Amino acid sequence: MMLKEFSLWSQKLRDGFALADDFFKTHGGGIVKSPKKIAFVGMGGSGIAGRIIKTFLDRKEGITSFIIDSSELPAYIDSNTLTFVVSYSGNTWETLDILNQLNAKFIPTIVIANGGKAVEISQAKNIPFVLLPKSVAPRAALGNMLGFLLGILDKLNVLDGRRKLDVFVKNAEIYVPKFAEVQYFKDFLTIVEGYEFFHVWGVSGDSAAFAYRAQTQFNENSKVHCVFSAFPELNHNLINGFSGCKEHPCVLMFASEFMSLNMNLAIDATSDILRENKVALYKAPILGDTFEGQLFNIILWSDFASYYLGKARGVQIENTEVITGLKSKQKLKGIK
Repeated sequence: MMLKEFSLWSQKLRDGFALADDFFKTHGGGIVKSPKKIAFVGMGGSGIAGRIIKTFLDRKEGITSFIIDSSELPAYIDSNTLTFVVSYSGNTWETLDILNQLNAKFIPTIVIANGGKAVEISQAKNIPFVLLPKSVAPRAALGNMLGFLLGILDKLNVLDGRRKLDVFVKNAEIYVPKFAEVQYFKDFLTIVEGYEFFHVWGVSGDSAAFAYRAQTQFNENSKVHCVFSAFPELNHNLINGFSGCKEHPCVLMFASEFMSLNMNLAIDATSDILRENKVALYKAPILGDTFEGQLFNIILWSDFASYYLGKARGVQIENTEVITGLKSKQKLKGIK
């Protein structure tokens, strides 16, 4: 089922953009035009779309954007902030806590969900919301979420959402058929075979949000213990820990070609250190010829790579029983 979901990337992006068009026809008059402050609320897979969009907003002058991945609303989020609340299930307790705080402070909010309590609250409090189409798992709904956010921000003249959508769709149509062949990942699967612990590294201001998505995919699809870090911060503390490793991890590195000279040199130096400490290093291929395209292809590559690694490990790709169990324990302890 998950492999089929990955084959629908271009369609999900288009569908999300169309949802934004329908949403704007109904609610556009009540949305602040050309907002200067934008916040994205979400946890796990539902929060990744906002992180990705923030990567592009951070390169625009006059826009300040925030990620909220806690249950407490920061004081700097005020009535001048357009806030997107994203929860595929609509039942994520941290996100619901934030949604209630946003409503209490009369902060402009748009809810994105497949259903659940988030939609119920939106209906009761007259908060505009959009219903996402059903996917096999929340992580498979990223295309719809990205398409919707690109569509809304395009209509608000905040971001060139249509152009970015076209780049994403074009790259999906080029690379999804190639990635659908397991042979494409033969070298990757050979290098990582036998490793139970991955470090996934991105670059702040570049690939960080996209590498973070890769980490979540390897956690959930491959069932590999996997943690995320970003350059250049990891060079100031994390790298030292590799000198005393008895069981060396595998490092997966993601970056675009649009980095500064110093950042490229820093990554090369770090790669040398890893090799000297006998750490397995895999640099994911850089595909595409634009900034947006190369970053989006990190998502596509890691979706399929994590799927095939999960198959090689003999795990249930869609299953997230540990997370399901955690939610049950939280409910038993009284979290609503």
